Amino acid sequence: MLASCLVLGGTSCSEEFLDRTPPGNLTDETFYKSPDAGFKSLVTCYRGFVGNFWGYEAARAELGNMATDDADKGGSDAGDRPFVTDLGFGRALSSNETLAGYWTARYSAIGNCNVSLERLPEANLIDASGAPLDPVQKSRYLAEIRFLRAFFYFELAEVFGGVPLVTKTLTVDDRTKLNRASAKEVFQFIEAELTAAANDPAMLSAAKLQASEVGRVTKEATWALLARAYLFFAKDDPALFAKARDAAKKVIDSGAFALHPQYQEIFLENGYKTKEAVFSIIMGDDPAIPIYGSTINVYCSPRGATGGWGFDLPTQDLVNEFEEGDPRLLYTVLQSGDQFPKANGTKEVLDFSTYPNTGYHSRKVYLPESRRGQGWGNDAWTYHPIRYADVLLMYAEALIESGGDKSEAAGYINQVRKRASTSARKDMEAASRVLKVAEKQLPDVKAGDDLRKAVRHERRVELAMEYHRLYDLMRWNTLVPTMKAYAAKPFSNGKGGNFTAGKNEVFPIPQVEIDRSGGSIVQNPNY
Repeated sequence: MLASCLVLGGTSCSEEFLDRTPPGNLTDETFYKSPDAGFKSLVTCYRGFVGNFWGYEAARAELGNMATDDADKGGSDAGDRPFVTDLGFGRALSSNETLAGYWTARYSAIGNCNVSLERLPEANLIDASGAPLDPVQKSRYLAEIRFLRAFFYFELAEVFGGVPLVTKTLTVDDRTKLNRASAKEVFQFIEAELTAAANDPAMLSAAKLQASEVGRVTKEATWALLARAYLFFAKDDPALFAKARDAAKKVIDSGAFALHPQYQEIFLENGYKTKEAVFSIIMGDDPAIPIYGSTINVYCSPRGATGGWGFDLPTQDLVNEFEEGDPRLLYTVLQSGDQFPKANGTKEVLDFSTYPNTGYHSRKVYLPESRRGQGWGNDAWTYHPIRYADVLLMYAEALIESGGDKSEAAGYINQVRKRASTSARKDMEAASRVLKVAEKQLPDVKAGDDLRKAVRHERRVELAMEYHRLYDLMRWNTLVPTMKAYAAKPFSNGKGGNFTAGKNEVFPIPQVEIDRSGGSIVQNPNY
């Protein structure tokens, strides 16, 4: 055929040859006709959690932890990613690399969701065997993608406030017509998307997930994210506390989840298999799981023998927040001198003496050599965006803020505290640890106590180093005073001292995005 076409150049034969799709190349049209295109589209949307390390995974830690009183930047020295330091000092500029990367990563993830939501409804999809895809399965894919898009928008709104609502694939001309929606409008969009996803009959409850589907969105995960969104936006509308209470209670009443008996096991290799995991992003080398690897472990692990990069250092202020006898501290921080087993029978000894640090590293992301797989970045590790302890504390907080039963609220806080008290006080991976935690039970919180203070304390220690601190402080309207108070502490080195009311409640919109829009996107006040 090819020889004939060369001889007869310019004839219909050559036109037919040139019009053929090159083998191995998929256009939009051919992709959606290919086997399992619906599921592949779904996986692409889930990759919004792992597909951009610097823009999202690193930025998630830099904002959620390092921008607060819970963690310092770390790294090799002060000149290693200095713009991260700026986040916690309240002096971030509109040129900040973390913020620019985060904006791009979230909108890239949203763009993938938009493409799928546009194309999948009209596509004649087939499954992996080539048979027509079950319409219920297609509806499930769409409901999951709506959840993911709402999640990504929520992450943007937490950091920047109101942002452009992009719900379709943009043309070049569209970029210059973008305007920021108000924070309220973004919230209303998130609420509508999550409500629609939760109410979609095709969205499965957690109890109906098959083993191969662990990690996918469920009705309960959707209710939990709704509860979190209601709590965050309740700072502007206190009526949302009651909605947060009701959404969190649906997760509890489902009976699908429970606190895992041993706190530390949530962060070990099979943490996603525990009943604590409401919504988890699973990373590792299991071919049955279509999302692989993370560099966050090496980014946030000690420098030196481990090969880590030394970022995200828990502060003394965070360590001081833990009560005497709380074993969660052991599984939140590492100290110089800690030892962990190596495959050859020796031990890896942690040494923080050769670079600036707070004296602590995060235990929740540190992987001993035996868990590092084929080198850093492809390891069996799980990120839990939502776990059951978080849901219990959200419910307790919503009860407190909506004027609910104080005894009930205290009871839910105590569930989390009792699990902490009954967790092991020695490391579960044959390690030798510098820190020793006394065999002392945490006292119960009582209905007559300051319950707002109690639930805020419990969130800080239970969820420490899991990227919640910044957003909790934001929604409590305490970010600026907390960081200014932190600046006065002897170990702060002045961090937080530049925080200013009326400005630092949100971060600046990246200037590059304002420029690309031709000025239609406007900056946050006082930046």
